[in-house]
Amino acid sequence: MTVLLPVIGGLALYNQDINSTKKLIRSNIVNQVDNFSRLLYPALAFDDNESAYELLKSFSTNPLIKSSIIWKKRDADEPKFTLFAHYPREKLNSPIPQNSFIENYDNDEVIFISKAITAVDEKLGIISVTRSLQDLNTKKAEYLQVGILTALSIFIIIILITLWYQSSLTKPLKELSSVAEKISKEKNYSIRATKTSLDEFGSLTDVFNEMLDSLQISNSQLRTANEEMEQRVEQRTEELTLSNKRIIKEMSEKELATQELIQTRDQLNQSEKLANVGQVSSNIAHELRNPLAAIRNSTYLLRLKLKKNDKLMDHLKIIDHEISRSDEVIERLLEITKGENLKRVPVNLEALAIEAMNYANVAKEHELIITFMAKPFWVKLDKLLFRQILINIFLNSIQAMPKGGKIEMKVSQDPSESVKISIKDEGIGIKKHQLETVFDPLYTDKAEGIGLGLSLCRDLISRHSGTIIAKSEPGLGTTIEIELPIE
Repeated sequence: MTVLLPVIGGLALYNQDINSTKKLIRSNIVNQVDNFSRLLYPALAFDDNESAYELLKSFSTNPLIKSSIIWKKRDADEPKFTLFAHYPREKLNSPIPQNSFIENYDNDEVIFISKAITAVDEKLGIISVTRSLQDLNTKKAEYLQVGILTALSIFIIIILITLWYQSSLTKPLKELSSVAEKISKEKNYSIRATKTSLDEFGSLTDVFNEMLDSLQISNSQLRTANEEMEQRVEQRTEELTLSNKRIIKEMSEKELATQELIQTRDQLNQSEKLANVGQVSSNIAHELRNPLAAIRNSTYLLRLKLKKNDKLMDHLKIIDHEISRSDEVIERLLEITKGENLKRVPVNLEALAIEAMNYANVAKEHELIITFMAKPFWVKLDKLLFRQILINIFLNSIQAMPKGGKIEMKVSQDPSESVKISIKDEGIGIKKHQLETVFDPLYTDKAEGIGLGLSLCRDLISRHSGTIIAKSEPGLGTTIEIELPIE
């Protein structure tokens, strides 16, 4: 009985210690794997197999670590995993995760631990570690020897050994377990276990503390590397943003310069064309003054001779009136050519258009229809020159309708305080490729035309600070649109 009780007590202590040791080993490896899994996030995130392998190699310096394997999730939508890295690099005989984990297990030979590698609640992969229980089995054998010796020893020695065993072994294990649990909860890698003995558990405490030192250094390096990378990314992003803004600014400046160059070129071309029109008009006006003076003298002599013929006197008055009006037009054209200002007066557009139509519609085969979009209003114009503009436009419309037809003139005033005049005929129309050239000086498609009518109209409209354009479709007639600012 004296021997049996110590043996039973020794077996109980043996079982308690083995179980405690196994739990400690399992807790220790679980904590190691849990901490180590955090170090693997950059390698998986950047798909760096070599870095992962080196980390596994450093983690497996403990000869009791039989293998370390990393499985990586390849598709975010499907929970399937493929082998990413393992140590050692021999052929593996390990289960492949099908869903989200590999079930942990242990037996008398090994402990198998599986841990998910996550980042911001996203599962990147799984690390599985197989730890050998050779040290525990060796310890079991040693305990059996101690048990046999204890069975042969006296009760007092067994009691003393048991007390010493409890005193010298349980305390370090509890210290290690307490520190490991605290680190796991607080994530504070600066905590260290207190060394309470100089035996193997004291060495285990040293190894445990050294592992914590390594984890703390690795964690600090990883944090520093992440901060440096974030700074480089931020700096590079800022440089690219500034470069992009600079390129956009240069492109805008070049586009603006190109537009200004095109606008200047168009203005120079327009000025050159207007100068040509003015020069031609000036020359024609100058040459017409002499024959008009001769015609006026002749009508004067005819009136002296034909005083008694009332019908001829009426025709002579008409001729003299038209000569006076022509001379007035020539005088105004010459004044404009010399740079004198327009003589703007309030003008009744309806009356002016009827007067111009009567002059142009000699055969009286064409009808002018005038429509004001609102009630008729007066416009401040150079009456003499604008009548000439209308005469030229009406003449072109009449020539485009040799069998007669209607000319529609619509006048409107829009909110932008401008007057719009639209003159539409039912003539043969203008071909599309000719629309841009009908206002050019000396351009004409008529056998007897000289090509100054529309170019003179554009010159006079431009001097009124207005615009004139032509719209046409062959066979459907032509529309002349004039826009004038209201003064």
